[in-house]
Amino acid sequence: MRKYACMMIAILVFSGGEALALIDASFQPRMQLWDRYKAVIGCRVAERDEDKGTMTLEVTDVFNGKFEPKKVTVATTKELHDEVVFVKDGLPLVAFVGHKYKKRDATKILFYTGRGVWQRAEFSPESPGKWTWVEVLDSQEMGSLFGCWNGDTQRFYDMMKEMRADEEFFSADPFIQFGAEIVISKFDAPVLGVAIYDIDGDGKLDAYGCSTKGNRLFLQTKGLKFEDRTKAMGLDGVASPSVSFADVNANGRADLLAGGVIYSHGADGKFSKTTWLPAGANEAVKSSAFVEINGDGYPDVVISKVEGGLHAYLNPGHDGGAFRDATKELGLADEKCGAGQTGFFAPGDLNGDGRTDLFYAAEKIGGLLLIQNEKGAFVPGGLGLDLSTFEDQPAMTGAGCVAPLYHDDSMALVVPMDASFSLLAMDAGRLKDVVTDTNELENEPVENQLATLCDDLNVDGRVDIYTASRAGANVYHTNRGYGSYMTSTKRNVHAFPSPHAQGTWGMASGDVNGDGAPDVLLGLTNGQLVLMPNETLANRTKERPKFYEERLMKTRLVTVLLDGPIGVVGAKLRLIDDKGRVVALRQIGTNVNVGSCSPPMANLAVRGGGKCTLEVTWSDGAARKIPIDFGEKTSIRLHLKRKE
Repeated sequence: MRKYACMMIAILVFSGGEALALIDASFQPRMQLWDRYKAVIGCRVAERDEDKGTMTLEVTDVFNGKFEPKKVTVATTKELHDEVVFVKDGLPLVAFVGHKYKKRDATKILFYTGRGVWQRAEFSPESPGKWTWVEVLDSQEMGSLFGCWNGDTQRFYDMMKEMRADEEFFSADPFIQFGAEIVISKFDAPVLGVAIYDIDGDGKLDAYGCSTKGNRLFLQTKGLKFEDRTKAMGLDGVASPSVSFADVNANGRADLLAGGVIYSHGADGKFSKTTWLPAGANEAVKSSAFVEINGDGYPDVVISKVEGGLHAYLNPGHDGGAFRDATKELGLADEKCGAGQTGFFAPGDLNGDGRTDLFYAAEKIGGLLLIQNEKGAFVPGGLGLDLSTFEDQPAMTGAGCVAPLYHDDSMALVVPMDASFSLLAMDAGRLKDVVTDTNELENEPVENQLATLCDDLNVDGRVDIYTASRAGANVYHTNRGYGSYMTSTKRNVHAFPSPHAQGTWGMASGDVNGDGAPDVLLGLTNGQLVLMPNETLANRTKERPKFYEERLMKTRLVTVLLDGPIGVVGAKLRLIDDKGRVVALRQIGTNVNVGSCSPPMANLAVRGGGKCTLEVTWSDGAARKIPIDFGEKTSIRLHLKRKE
C-alpha cells in the first residue's frame, strides 16, 4: 500500500457503469505546498539506525523561508516503528516545515521519502531540529496531496531548486491538441513502416507507407494535400516491412532503404534499385534503418531479421559502391549479441560517449543493450525485460526509442512491453530502470503495446512518449518534467479526435505544415495511412491563463532542419541557455520503432526566450555553434548546413 501512495485513486468517474481510476494532478507543489509552509528545506541522510528507529539528516539547502538547524534528528515511537520508511544514506529529501495557515499543523513537517511515500513528523518550537514521526500517509490519508509528487527524491530536490529560482515547470495539464485526421491513402494490407521526409527536396515534407502488397510514396503539393507519385518516381512494385531515408552518397538527394534494398535517388527524380547491399540482406527482414555506426558521417545500414539477429552493413563512403557486411567484426554474429533471435531495434547514443548504441528487443532473452565500445564492436548487456506477448505473436513488442526522457540533458531508453514500460536512464554510469518513479508511465499503459515514438508533441520543451497498440487504442504520455509523466486524455478527453482503436504499426513525426508543432503519421492495421495534424500551438493563446499557462505562453521555439552532405544521421543538437544549461537535446535518426523514419529535423522549445546557443555536432565530428537571440520573436527556423 505505502509503495504507491500518491499513485492511488483520487477520483472515480463513472461512465456506463465502469469506474475509471484517475490521479488528480491539479495539486501542484507550487500551488499546494511551496507557499503554505514556513520553510522548504533540502536534506541528505547522514546516518540511520533502523533498529532504534532514528535517522539523522544534514540540512543541505533552504529553498524557501527560514530554517536555522544544520542537522535534524528524526525518531519514531514504538507504535509507528514498523510503519516508517527509512531512506538510504546519502539520498536527498525534501521537507515542508510548519504550516502557515493551519494552527494544528504549525509544528508539523511533511517530507517525501520516495516511491510515492509521504510522511509526517512534528517538532516542538523550542527544538526545531528534533523531529518525531507521527504518521505515514496512505491512500485514505493523503487528502489534497493526491498527485502532487510521487517520483524520485533527487528529481523532487531538483524541482525545488528551480522553484527557488522561479523557473520550474511541472504542469497539471498536458496542453496538447490534435485536429481531425487526414487519411492520405487506403492500402490493400496493413500499413507497416512509415516515413515523413522531404523526398523530392522541395522544402515540404512528404509521406511514405509500407505494406506487404506494395509501398506507396506521396508528395505534399501544398496545404497538407498529398499526391501519389509511387510509379512516377520508379517505385511501383516495391514492397517491404520498413522504410528509411538518407543521403547515402552525399549527392544532396534522399535515397531509400526499403527492407534490405537501397534505391538510389537519381538526378531525374526517380529511384532505381541498387545492389549496394548483398542479396541476402533482403531475406526475412523484420525491420531496417539507416544508422551511423563507424563515425565517418556516411549512413550505414542495420537490419533485424526473423530468427537471424541483427546485421550491419557499412557505407563505403566517398567512393560509393557496395556496402560491406560488418556483422561479424562488430560482434553481432555472436549469440551474446542476439544472433539467431528476432526483435525490433532502437539506435542512439545512450551513454553519451559519441558512439551509437543499439537496443535489441530480442524476446527470448529479455532484450539486449548493445553498447558500442572504443573499438567499434558491440558489447552485450542483458536487460531481463518481459518482452513476451499475451497473444501468440512472438517478438511483437519492444520497439523502443532513445531520447532525453528522464533528464533534459542526457538520453534514456523507453521500452514498451505488452502492457507495461521500462524507462532506462543512466545513473552514476550505470543503467537504471526508473519507471517506478515516473507516475502514470508506470501505472497507465495500454494493452498490446508495440512501439513508441518520442517527440515534444505539446511543444513545452520536453520530449513526450506516444505509444502504438497493435490491437487497441494508442496512448500519449506527456512529459511533465523531473521524470514524471501523465496521460493526456484524462485532462483533455478530446486531445486526440481518434483513438485509433483498430491498431497502429508504423509511426513518424515531423512538422508537416510548418507551424512548429510536430505532426504524426500513422500506419494502421486497417490499411489506412493517416496524418494527425498537431494544432497545439494554434490553441495555446488564452485570455485568462493560469500560472503554468503563462509560462508556457512565453515558450520560444527553434526549428532546425539539418543538412549534409554527410553526418546528418546520428547528428546531435543541444540548445544551451544563457546560464550554460542544456535545455534541449536531440539526436537525428532515433525514431525508428518498427522500421519508420522521421525527418532530420528538431523542434527545440525553451521557456523564457532570451539568448541561447545551438550546438550542432554532425556524426563525423564536424561541429557548429550558432548564437540564438529571440528578441521579440516567438520562433526561429534554421536550415543548417555544415561548414567544411
